[in-house]
Amino acid sequence: MTTTIEKIATARTRRPAIDTLRLRLKPAHHACGFVQGAWWPRSTLLTAELPPLLAAISSRFGTIDRVQYHESDWSPTPQHVKPPGGDIALDSSHDSPNVISVSGHQFGKLTLLVVPPYTEATHAYNVVMTAASALDSSTPDQLLGNRTQGPTDPLHAPIALQRWESDGGAVHLAPQSLTHMQV
Repeated sequence: MTTTIEKIATARTRRPAIDTLRLRLKPAHHACGFVQGAWWPRSTLLTAELPPLLAAISSRFGTIDRVQYHESDWSPTPQHVKPPGGDIALDSSHDSPNVISVSGHQFGKLTLLVVPPYTEATHAYNVVMTAASALDSSTPDQLLGNRTQGPTDPLHAPIALQRWESDGGAVHLAPQSLTHMQV
């Protein structure tokens, strides 16, 4: 019995943080709309939230050079982050609240809706899924104001969060082709 517990504990400690990244992108062949997907970070600490996001994006698109973010959406942030293998410039802006743009030489610019971390789980799930829809062309304000789908009362929030974590909301490290870029 001790061996089983040790194996479970070891497996959990090896589980990369990227497994819990709440990110969804539009399919590669659908580039309509203001955003190419959505990200629901767990806090407003950009330097803590960026590493798993950058790891997921760079594993699919290539090297990232720059991240532009809305300054008032995040706690104070340095001008650079140094993930393994690089140095990424962080540019704050007063334009486009609830948006983050990631740029790289190989893929150009990827713009993501940022669902605020304090957003109720059911609403956040619906916003992320809508933003990643191939046919959605909504603006960030329209997406975040969309409360027409699903239950939004606090009793359903844990159910939505569990659905998010277990039913395709979390990014997995399994490689996917660029034609199926949903993360």
